[in-house]
Amino acid sequence: MNKEKTAPKTGLRRLMQLAGDRKGQLALACVLSSLAAAARLVPFFTIYELMRLILQHYGNPTAIPSDAALWLTGATAASAAAYAGFGFAAGALSHRAAYDVLYEIRMRLVEKLARLPSGYFANSTQGSLKKVVHDDVEKIEEFIAHGITDTVAAVVLPLLTLAFLLAMDWRLALCTVLPLAFGVAVLASGLRNPENARAQAAMHETRRSMSSLIVEYVHGMQVIKAYDRDRVALGRLEASIDGACAATEHAARFFAPRMGAYFSSMGSQLLLLLPAGLVVASSARSYVDFLPLLLLFFLVGSGLKEPLENMMSLALSTKSIAFCVARIDEVLAEEEVAAPEHPAKPDGCDVVFDDVSFSYVGNGSLALDGVSFSLRSGTVTGLVGPSGAGKSTVAQLLLRFNDVRSGSIFIGGADIKEMAPSDLSDLVGCVLQTPMMFHDTVEGNVRMGNEGADRADVEAACRAACIHDVIEALPMGYDTLLGSGGSFLSGGEMQRIAIARVFLKDPPIVVLDEATAHADAESEALVQKAFARMAVGKTVLVIAHRLKTVERADQILVLDGGRLSAAGSHEGLLETCPTYRLMADADRSRDTWSMRQGSGSEGKEARHV
Repeated sequence: MNKEKTAPKTGLRRLMQLAGDRKGQLALACVLSSLAAAARLVPFFTIYELMRLILQHYGNPTAIPSDAALWLTGATAASAAAYAGFGFAAGALSHRAAYDVLYEIRMRLVEKLARLPSGYFANSTQGSLKKVVHDDVEKIEEFIAHGITDTVAAVVLPLLTLAFLLAMDWRLALCTVLPLAFGVAVLASGLRNPENARAQAAMHETRRSMSSLIVEYVHGMQVIKAYDRDRVALGRLEASIDGACAATEHAARFFAPRMGAYFSSMGSQLLLLLPAGLVVASSARSYVDFLPLLLLFFLVGSGLKEPLENMMSLALSTKSIAFCVARIDEVLAEEEVAAPEHPAKPDGCDVVFDDVSFSYVGNGSLALDGVSFSLRSGTVTGLVGPSGAGKSTVAQLLLRFNDVRSGSIFIGGADIKEMAPSDLSDLVGCVLQTPMMFHDTVEGNVRMGNEGADRADVEAACRAACIHDVIEALPMGYDTLLGSGGSFLSGGEMQRIAIARVFLKDPPIVVLDEATAHADAESEALVQKAFARMAVGKTVLVIAHRLKTVERADQILVLDGGRLSAAGSHEGLLETCPTYRLMADADRSRDTWSMRQGSGSEGKEARHV
């Protein structure tokens, strides 16, 4: 018998699923919150009884029984202590559970992001990811810490109050509760309206887009100013802010009449209680029975508005939390880079691309189309081609930042899809076009290549990468703290730090993705020197924007429009490959221009040639 698939949980049910084994703590916190809510009713009853005693002995207060007064005082004090104690215990449990859930969800997200292909990050902005990992998780933590127990209290207290009032006088109870019930029904109908769901979804989506654009605007300020794009960038941001404001106003306009009806009904209790009180008074035996009862209903009825308003506010919060949970689930549901159950082990370090095709998500055209080539172990291969030819895509696929759409990539005869990610990482090292410097010391940034390396190993790697002297000149040498963008280092110096990482890692296969693209003449010479040392005995793929970087390579591959158009030596390609010849001519023109510029500035650029 086939079992029907159960629909995935959403909203609060999904949140409780994410809470895992903390549900027991939260359940106990809810029980304690209910007891605290019950304790809040006790003072109203003691005030009622005290008023009866005072009116019974009006004119002779000394006749009030002392034991009754003490009992009422003690009951009030005990209820206050119970309210504080139960409330504190409920808050402590819910906060502990909230912090645990926050940690677990955030770690699940961070670990998930580490398993996603780099293509996911290319299609997701920093702002949207920050909103999910930080903002949405923080909202969930706050809701678990406060919202769940507050929701229970907001439901339990009105129910207990209703039962208490009905027990005292059903006529006055109806006059007290009916206006409140009408207001709650009006708001509840709005919350359940599909138009409200659409308005809330639009508001959250526009706010997320606005958050992403704000982060992009701030991070890209230097580029924006350099290209005088202030108006364009600010215009996009203003349009996003206007969209968020419009969506928020639309959601507010939808609820405005309902909120008006709600607050009007909240204030109409007196209009019903006063005439109802006259009816009750006509049948009361004495003012001792009537006045305390009417005062009780006035006090309790006015106090009912607070938990009901909390309930409505929390109902709106649950909608927001549902969107947060949905966005978290979107990330958790993203397809990961598949890890095989029985990893294949490579035999050697030959690299083979076999009829590889690939296209980026959202782009219908192929970035690589049927590309085949091989890198023999211990050789240096240059990969060149016009901008957009697919050179960096080759590097990303070899590093398995993305998976091929068709074809296969082999290392030592093993398909990299069938290899364990850790084995692939051990085999392949890379220096990317824009190296990342983390907020850590210089030594910590270099040691990413080998966490077990000591200071001597780090210094040896930096000497090999021609960066040791620069590091020694920093304020605290290898202990100098670098910013997230490597604020103490130039582009060429950061490249050499990245090369030092690879030296320290010492992988048999190295990928250099246009690693001298942002280096000046002096830095490029040092980077080239470091490259030469690194290439000894390794399988090296050098992706270059200048042909002089790869002209001595064992083989040179030419990509054009996502296809492999030619392969051979530098001299052979100059004779047989038009694309390569055009690139060589462009290099010569650039070098000639650099020499002319250098003649007017002490010939600094002439060292390129």
